[in-house]
Order: sequence, then C-alpha cells, then structure tokens
Amino acid sequence: MDAAAYGKINLTLDVLGKTADGYHSLRTIMLAIDLADELALSFDAPGIRIEADPPLPDDSAAYRAAKGYLARCGGKGLRAFIRRNIPPEAGLGGSSADAAAVLSALQARYGALTEEELVCLASSVGSDVPFLMRGGLALCEGRGEIVTPLTPMRMNLLVVKPGRGASTREVFARLRPPYPAGTTDGALAAIRKGDFAGLLPHVGNALTDAAGSLAPEIAELLSRMRRSGALAASMTGSGSAVFGIFEREEAARRALEAFRDLPFARACAGVYHVV
Repeated sequence: MDAAAYGKINLTLDVLGKTADGYHSLRTIMLAIDLADELALSFDAPGIRIEADPPLPDDSAAYRAAKGYLARCGGKGLRAFIRRNIPPEAGLGGSSADAAAVLSALQARYGALTEEELVCLASSVGSDVPFLMRGGLALCEGRGEIVTPLTPMRMNLLVVKPGRGASTREVFARLRPPYPAGTTDGALAAIRKGDFAGLLPHVGNALTDAAGSLAPEIAELLSRMRRSGALAASMTGSGSAVFGIFEREEAARRALEAFRDLPFARACAGVYHVV
C-alpha cells in the first residue's frame, strides 16, 4: 500500500494554560497542506520495521503508532519506508503526519478499532495526529484530540523554513504566562461566515516569541514574508517554519523567488480530504 502523509499549518494557536499533567491546553485552527511524506507499506512480515530517508529515531511516532495499533488488533506486523519531504522541527507536523498515515493504513487493513478507540490511540502518539488523520480545516482543542471540522476555505500559501529548527519541548519550556491574547475566536467566526478578508487579521501564534528566542530568524522571515506581498503571515506550530497567505497562487509562486536562499521554501495549498 502507498500512502501520503500530509503536513499542516496552524492558522491560529492560542495557549489557554497549563494542565495538571504538565501539558499546555491549546486552541488552534489547523489546515492540512499538500506538502507530504511518501509511505510504502506492507503487512505480511512479522514485527515492525520503519525505514526512512532521512532516517528517523527508533522510537519514532510512526513506530509507536504501529506498535500501539498492532497490540490492540493482533495483526502480524508492518513494514514501512518513508520518504520524508516535510522538514523536521518546523511545526509542519511531519512525524505526526507519518503516524497518522500509519494508523489510517492499519485501520483500513484491519478495521479493528472504533472511531473513539482510534482517536484515543492517535492522541497518545502525538497531539496533532487526530487532526492529521482527518485532514481539511478544523478547530482543534485540548491536547488536539477534540477536532471540529470546518467548511473548507481555499488558501494560497508560501511556506518557508530557516536552517535552524525549533524543538517543541524547548519552545514550551520557554513559554511563560501571561500568554498572548488568543486570535482563534475571531478567525473561527470569519471562517464560519466564509469571510476570507475577515480571517486575515486573526492569523497568529502565541508561541512565536518563545520560538523566536531559540531561532531569531523567525521574526526576520515574518517581515520578509509581508514585504513579499503576503496578506497575512505567521509561524506554524512551535516553529521554526513560517507561512504567508496570498490572494492568488501566482502571487505565492512569485514571492517564492525571494526565499531561494533558504533550505526550504514551497508554495502550497490546502488539502481537503482524509489522509
């Protein structure tokens, strides 16, 4: 079986507070994008073997997803080769996307879990995995397990990443209250009205300053993105990737030329179907 593991951007990301278990409660609007890792999967050999280019750690999210599912369904095993096109430490959901694709493939093969059980397993692997199993545009709450699909809204995007990444763990370790005011409510209201122009002022990310303390290039890239014609620009996830929203696809592709000095720059669009 071949599968695509689509990445994502966070149009908004609000930090609501720290929970008793030490995690942060988030409220975010995510959009799956047509930047994807490529997976080749087989189910006939016993055991779990995940190979990737570039390599992944032994305890990758894809491995943990496969291990958790097979333990519940009694399946024989999984072999997977992952061609990684989503840059790591970018906030684009690469490792979670791989896990989501693995879970979707195993569920298609065995159908052993209820939807509730599958979401619970996905949440235990990574906070973005439940959303990335669905794709599209959605409001995600809690630790990511509460996913509310939203009406699709076409967006033309340019996504760029500096050479330096941002560790999610380190970004949250640097986060201190009071947290920035949230923008999700305003964005949500605009999306529900189909108001593209009304969405733009509410695009934002409460983790930007914390990530910027690790990768100062983020602030510069946001400024460059706006100078290149983006109607709105923000960091995605915990960084260090930055995206801009453009009125037309042609505008995003023209702006791409201004970022050829970076190790990663790509014009993207939303993906509105299940991974």
